[in-house]
Parts: sequence; C-alpha cells; structure tokens
Amino acid sequence: MLSPNEFSVGHIGAGAGLTLVLPADRYDHLLLVTTAHDEPTAIFLDDRHQFEAFGCQGNIHYKGILVPNVRIEVDETSVFDVSRNWAELGTVVRKDDGLFISTGTDRRYGDNQLIALQRNLVACDANAAIGFTRWQIVIGERPCKRTLKAIEHEKKTAN
Repeated sequence: MLSPNEFSVGHIGAGAGLTLVLPADRYDHLLLVTTAHDEPTAIFLDDRHQFEAFGCQGNIHYKGILVPNVRIEVDETSVFDVSRNWAELGTVVRKDDGLFISTGTDRRYGDNQLIALQRNLVACDANAAIGFTRWQIVIGERPCKRTLKAIEHEKKTAN
C-alpha cells in the first residue's frame, strides 16, 4: 500500500528523478521513468513491450499513478560479468558512475541500449562492469521499506 504523500497522479512527462508509474486503468502501462539518462526516458515493465524504452520529456500520452523517489536494489547472487557477456534486455548493469538497464529501442533489429537509472555513484574501474538478472524497485526506508516491483530475468545460456 502507498501513503497519499508517496504518489501523485499525472502524465509521465512530469516525472522527476526515478519514478515508477503504476497503471490507473486497463489502457495504461507499468513504466519506470528515469531522468538520469541524456533525456527523460520511460521503460515499459509490463509484458506487452517489456524493457522497451522511449524518450518521454513532456509526454502527455501516458499517464498513471506516479511514485517518485523509488530506488533500485540488486540481488548480488544474480551477478554476471558484462565485460564477457551481452547485457540482455531487463538486466541492470553497474559500470562507470552509474546503474543502467539494458533496454530495447527497436526489437525488429535486436538493438539493446543501456539507459542510466542512477548516476553520480562511486566510479567503477575503467572497463569494469557487472550485471544483475534479479532486481527490485523499492520505496521507503527500513522498517517501512516496501518492494513495489520485483524483476527476475533468467539469463539465457549459449549452446
């Protein structure tokens, strides 16, 4: 459950920081909006377009329950070395000074792009990157911390 001061209702173009957008009706989508990327970007988290991303600055076409100031937590037991493996759609990657999500911009061509979810973290060594297949979106601090969405993306193995 959400407290009334933890959310607002509106369009995704009004989001600031890292915002989870919960659907308000059957035509809405579950989205994660980040302003840490080059431009404000929305990422679909629901099944239909899962992990596809699009620029959303000023967007008034998508709306929902806006939950700002969410955080990402990773399951450290789901780690894999990104320097030797491709970051599949839906995995999160820690590299440089940020946390990124691997998204699709156009599934027809299989193009993956890393979208920044958080920046200004302690910088990693140059050319070092790790990914996580399990992560979650949380709000609040202990003892009031709640998980709003858990993602478990099983990494495909090559034959």
